Amino acid sequence: MKRLILTGITASFGLMLVCSMTENSHSNITACDCDILQTKQIVTNKNFNRVSQYDTVTFAKSDFYKLDSSINRALWYRDIENIDTTKFTNLWNDYLPANYHASHLDFAKFYSGRKDIELAFQFGPNMDLWSYHIFVIKKVGCCYLITRSYFRHARFTYKAYSIINPDQVGTLYSILEKINVQPIGDKEEFKYCGYFVDNRNKKTFFVDFENESEKAADESQKPKKEVNDLYDFVEKEINWTKTYSLE
Repeated sequence: MKRLILTGITASFGLMLVCSMTENSHSNITACDCDILQTKQIVTNKNFNRVSQYDTVTFAKSDFYKLDSSINRALWYRDIENIDTTKFTNLWNDYLPANYHASHLDFAKFYSGRKDIELAFQFGPNMDLWSYHIFVIKKVGCCYLITRSYFRHARFTYKAYSIINPDQVGTLYSILEKINVQPIGDKEEFKYCGYFVDNRNKKTFFVDFENESEKAADESQKPKKEVNDLYDFVEKEINWTKTYSLE
């Protein structure tokens, strides 16, 4: 079964947005132009996603391990929504008390109903030290910020981001419509799956990647075309800017 392979694609990428009002015979429609460069200015600002009480110089890194599990969890999710490293990125270690460990069910719970998040999805765990590929798509004006993290054995080893436009998000939704999905239950899945929180359509679901495969000519198992289209989209159709890597 093919896993999504981290390639570390990099690109110089641009980034706020220009909105204009147009009117048709039926109603007022807000027509937005996704301005990549202006949006980049927003998301690269040091105050974007800043948590003032912990991002100050007076909060020492050594105090991170003294935080309770709920605050630790909130900072972990902030980390995966950040385009770059935070002061805590290299401190995650679930061998220590109260440190967060990735969970499909908790991921779905955390992002369900979030008005600022269009779509969030997580692939894993795979056999690369129990790793997860994590993607979060956030509406920023008329563009979308998508962040990507690789969380291996309770540690971040890769972070990247891109600014994508509504057409690209529409393409992603079209790909997902063709994939066989299942409702999320109350049992954690530990085989290789994709968990999705679709706040645009107010639903959550998972894709059993292990099951959504077929026999190749050489008798090996390969992803079905619909799943492969999803893998190809996140790997080839998005121009990622890599911001952190341990490899």
